[in-house]
Amino acid sequence: MSMTKKLAAFASATALTLFLASSPAEAECVIGSAPLFDPFAPYKDQGSIIHKDSGFVFPASVAGFRRQCEMTTDFSGNNFEIGYVRDYQDHEIEIKIAIVHLAELNAEDHYKITRPDILSHYSNPAAVSEGDYFVSGRPDIAAYQGIFDGDKRGVPWHFSVTAMDYGYWDARLIASYPQEIDSAAQEAIMELIKAFQWQTPAIGTSGKAGS
Repeated sequence: MSMTKKLAAFASATALTLFLASSPAEAECVIGSAPLFDPFAPYKDQGSIIHKDSGFVFPASVAGFRRQCEMTTDFSGNNFEIGYVRDYQDHEIEIKIAIVHLAELNAEDHYKITRPDILSHYSNPAAVSEGDYFVSGRPDIAAYQGIFDGDKRGVPWHFSVTAMDYGYWDARLIASYPQEIDSAAQEAIMELIKAFQWQTPAIGTSGKAGS
């Protein structure tokens, strides 16, 4: 990699780190948003949100999950994150999906940048597995995943981070739920991934080539 590309990659990594550090405090759901607050129009199907730059569609409900909010207050075209939740017995399975543009960084780089911030939200985090991840039915998508155990407010917790490289765009999926519903949660997450895996974000005007 040339020095120019290395500097560009470092700048992208720095920007992503700052975004992750600031998003918990600044991200805010806007329920029932009026057109004035809607940077992702036009909508596709009633209730769906489309990220205007990548074309990625976020339905109001999918695979038993419901979208947590209409959008966030971070309107950056290169960094967009939205959450889904699914009830199981007395617990919730939480999913956050982000679409980001990271010049010159692959799925493993993306994962390694986000890993420290994710781990900081749990007590005594321990890696269960880390490595390349195969997206069923999409051999064209390079992905990297880490699965962890930890504690959240004294409750044993299970969480994972999956980074996917689509080309110009990258995606990140963070799953979080109590350990006691691990089997059911994993099945639910696989249903969600299958529902989303058909999508391919639009190719950007610069940076990595699309798939």
